[in-house]
Amino acid sequence: MCGIAGVIHSSDAVAVAAVKRMNDAQTHRGPDGVGACSVRVGAHAIALGHRRLAIQDLSPTGHQPMVNLATDDIITYNGEVYNVAELRAELAGNGAVFRGRSDTEVILAAFARWGIACVERLYGMFAFALYSAQERKLYLARDPMGIKPLYWTASGGSFVFASELRAVIASGLVDVRVDRLGLESLFAYGAVVAPRTMVEGVHLLDPATWAEIDVGARAFKPQLQGRRYWGFAATPRIEGSNRVVADEIRPALRASVQSHLVGDVPVAVFLSSGIDSTAISMLANEVRGGDLDTFTVSLAEDSKIDEAPIARRTAQALGTRHHDMLLGDRDALRLTTKWLDSIDQPSVDGLNTYVISGAAREQGIVVALSGMGGDEMFGGYATFREVPMLARAVRAARHLPRGLAMRLADRWARGSETRAEKMIDFLDLHPSIESVCLWRRRLMSDAQMDALGLRSRKQEDFLPPESDPRYGVPRNSAWAAVRALESRFYLSNMLLRDADVFGMAHGLEIRVPLLDRRVVDAVLAYAPPPFDLRRRRVGKPWLVAALDGRIPGEVLGRTKRGFSLPQARWMRGPLRDAFEARVDTVAGSGQLDPHAVRAIWQRFLREPDGPAWSRAWLLGVVGQWLSRTLSTSETRRSASEAVAGR
Repeated sequence: MCGIAGVIHSSDAVAVAAVKRMNDAQTHRGPDGVGACSVRVGAHAIALGHRRLAIQDLSPTGHQPMVNLATDDIITYNGEVYNVAELRAELAGNGAVFRGRSDTEVILAAFARWGIACVERLYGMFAFALYSAQERKLYLARDPMGIKPLYWTASGGSFVFASELRAVIASGLVDVRVDRLGLESLFAYGAVVAPRTMVEGVHLLDPATWAEIDVGARAFKPQLQGRRYWGFAATPRIEGSNRVVADEIRPALRASVQSHLVGDVPVAVFLSSGIDSTAISMLANEVRGGDLDTFTVSLAEDSKIDEAPIARRTAQALGTRHHDMLLGDRDALRLTTKWLDSIDQPSVDGLNTYVISGAAREQGIVVALSGMGGDEMFGGYATFREVPMLARAVRAARHLPRGLAMRLADRWARGSETRAEKMIDFLDLHPSIESVCLWRRRLMSDAQMDALGLRSRKQEDFLPPESDPRYGVPRNSAWAAVRALESRFYLSNMLLRDADVFGMAHGLEIRVPLLDRRVVDAVLAYAPPPFDLRRRRVGKPWLVAALDGRIPGEVLGRTKRGFSLPQARWMRGPLRDAFEARVDTVAGSGQLDPHAVRAIWQRFLREPDGPAWSRAWLLGVVGQWLSRTLSTSETRRSASEAVAGR
């Protein structure tokens, strides 16, 4: 995993200088090396940059940008390809010659043989830019699940791309204005909904997509039109019992975990008290023959949410070298301040990933496997059970007198203004799986969005127009529809994006074996497992069966709960002054109504133990981002203009 950057511009000097600034902005992504190159193509220069985190082939033969000496093609690449051994053997059998052992060189050879269609053969997480010397085109591509990001913008005849938004801004070629639709989606869902970003005109390339720019064309147009090469199956094809499906999934799981452990650096597993990380740890431990490190965070002062005791017992049963990071109130201000400085785009989540990634890196770990994606693929969220029931409830509520419906909503809220507003929104929903699933993930209520001044269009979901929630959602299965929606909006926009940014903030690569395309394709082939809607727990029967019933009983018996930190309590204690100052920054920014901003903070102080805390937390995060981003962007723009004027 690394950081990539690139610029197409009429001036060689501007392009080269911009890429240097972009590389510098992504130093944390690649502490092991830096590279850059440029080539003139007609009236334009292409400059490519790279920050290296060396994981496979630590020698200079893995240096990037990398050139195919036989074709003069150039690539800058971020990620890992897990079926690289099979591809290398096939390509070598057809005459390809390799100088080193990196997967970067294999992608170049695959492109030389199959063209951009090679992306369909890559099983891994990746984002790359590849200049084809023969075609005089620049190709960009992103992995099927969107694990690795790729940001881009086109303006004024130039084109800029990078692994992080901050690097695009650092180019000095972007006018930094807050994207109102991106801001709307952020406050509605806690993360900016792709393809929008926080900066107007900067976009995120869609997952499972490749695009091209004809740099050599007489009428050069620096725009991207993506072409999708993979997608969720619209209709699951095969009926099968849990045992039948487990027998099909098991070899894909084992192959995925085994390939995700490959590397020339120390590799570990993030172990919580949940099924997914336990499954990954069990399989990884078998592959490594017991030679495995596992990591978790221990919250000694918050025993009710502490996952460490169960994780510790699981590690002891497996025989792994287990590491507990003890996290207390004394660490809150220091770690949260560093986390805020590492943010690329605002998100209500990610502090947990930042903390455990830092703990692993301090122990010399460079690669960590995570159980992320298991809830989406195997039905672990309560939404799989609740959304179909809630959709029926919405239909029924439409026939109730409004007064009665409001009294029921007030009773459900149990004195919380935040819950009451969310229930009012529920009563006005369209009774579709899409609407209910998105409502379930909503952060700010309609009333709060209106008060903040964040309703720019007449629509109920606060999604950018490019993000149609109905696209690719199966129509014949509520379970499959929820899986597609959770994967596309929650997993992609928040979990994967935060894992990339906050792992790489420490120079740590986070791998997600349960989102390997081999596993995903195997899961998508089958109709969803039947389950009783009346049950309070959804037990991931396929994954449990694939592990032959070896998941410990206390892990199976737990109610689903993500790895969380006592952020609400910290905001009332050691973080209060810092967050109040950042909330004041938002109030004075001119982006949102200042009275509504302060009202959200005051509600948190009135309801410190309710859901209001996450709304207040997001305001503090946005305040930090606005302060840092808007204060530095003008300086970078001036530097770029100075280079252009030489």
